[in-house]
Amino acid sequence: MSRIDAPGSSPLSPDPTLPEPDAPAPQLRVGTTASRRTSVSESSASAPGRNELRAYDGPSVAPSAPRASTNAEGPAVSARELAAMGGRLRSPSAPVPEDVYASVRSHLTRSLSNPFLTGSDVKATHDALGSVPRDAYRATLERMDRDGLLASYVSRMDAPSRQSFLEQAASKGVLSLRAGSAPGPLGMPGRPEMFVNDPKLPGALRDAVNAHATDTGRAAVVAYDAYLQRHGDAVAQAGSLPALRALGPPQALDLRETSLGLSWSDPRRERYEAEWKAGLGRPQHSLVQAYAAVSARAQVLSGERPAGAFVSAEVSASHDLLHFKSEAHASARGTTDVQTQAGVAAKAGPVGLEVMTDAHGKTEAQLQVDLGIASVSRDSEGKVELSLGAGSHARAHATLNPRTAEFGGGIAFETSDKAGQSHAGLKLGYGLRGLAPERAAQAVRGDIPGLFSRPRDLDPGVAWEALPAERRALYERQGWTREEWAQDARR
Repeated sequence: MSRIDAPGSSPLSPDPTLPEPDAPAPQLRVGTTASRRTSVSESSASAPGRNELRAYDGPSVAPSAPRASTNAEGPAVSARELAAMGGRLRSPSAPVPEDVYASVRSHLTRSLSNPFLTGSDVKATHDALGSVPRDAYRATLERMDRDGLLASYVSRMDAPSRQSFLEQAASKGVLSLRAGSAPGPLGMPGRPEMFVNDPKLPGALRDAVNAHATDTGRAAVVAYDAYLQRHGDAVAQAGSLPALRALGPPQALDLRETSLGLSWSDPRRERYEAEWKAGLGRPQHSLVQAYAAVSARAQVLSGERPAGAFVSAEVSASHDLLHFKSEAHASARGTTDVQTQAGVAAKAGPVGLEVMTDAHGKTEAQLQVDLGIASVSRDSEGKVELSLGAGSHARAHATLNPRTAEFGGGIAFETSDKAGQSHAGLKLGYGLRGLAPERAAQAVRGDIPGLFSRPRDLDPGVAWEALPAERRALYERQGWTREEWAQDARR
């Protein structure tokens, strides 16, 4: 049979060259592309008579230059182990103690003799892991994580056992702790210390670290709630504005998601942050309520009634021209104000005049116009009252006082003798109290400091006597005295 050969080519023998019976089998090795091209060209050049297919025997190098090893020294690492370590090789560690691992497996594996994992299993596993050497502890946890034992172990932990396990892992060098901050005045909780949730840690161990962070955050919220309660009690017991100012403003708890220290590239960041926020809970008291309590106490100490809702009750009695009444105000913040007055009342037709004096010698006058079913009155304190008859012995009333920013209403009951010379009455009311116009104007002025702010006049060292009379009176209403001003000016 004829064949056609390309010009310049060597004929290929129809009989393949068989290896010798005692020759070793060819080995397949992995090399670079450049080495394979060199080997093929060298084999072609070594046999000019005929073409041969030979096994690759490595790149051609000089005998004096040893070939570098392509495998790093140390134990082989599978793809699953590499993924468990976060894609990073670590230095070789001591082997996992097989006897300890067998004990751990027996406690964390469900069987007919141990169908449920109990607290005793968790404690026995903790004790067994405590006997693992420091250089083999991480490898033991990684093996437990691959076998699913670490997830079973973590799922059965309560908060104390979880903290003991994480402290054990930290003592073995697997975990690190991020330091917190010290508590503040009145037991204000500082920033809690937390374990670092490193992405290179085994997955189940990371779950335990985040669960512990949630427990720590929840404890910080409870401690913060107790701090707000203590601050409120101290505010209520403050007997003066300087004593109230010495307490300082209520502090806010800085407990955000960044406290976990998770990076944006962490694949578990969103899940861990969501679990952490859901497990924190909310305090019963709030920072807004704490500031409101401070403001209300400051108003009381400065001689004003605190803003908010209130109820009132007034008992009155009169005989002929003599008139007596006692009024009590109770605010929703728990403060009570009782005022007793006595005086004279005169009436000429539909117009009546009442002049009353309290125990401190303060005089108050009230002018009333009675139109039968309706009556209108106004007193010297700015309170305007409109009342409507609701029967022979009852009247409904509505009150408004722009000076004290009070608005309310209620109902009054009256009775009198047959001669009409003696009267007795009971008036019940409710209302809301806001900021007085003067207080509202001061709140928006930038040159007037707040209760916990430092007056700007102290910085240049202005003496108390050198202050303008109007500004000195303003500071006096805020509780500043000559002695406190001089002491603070030296700071």
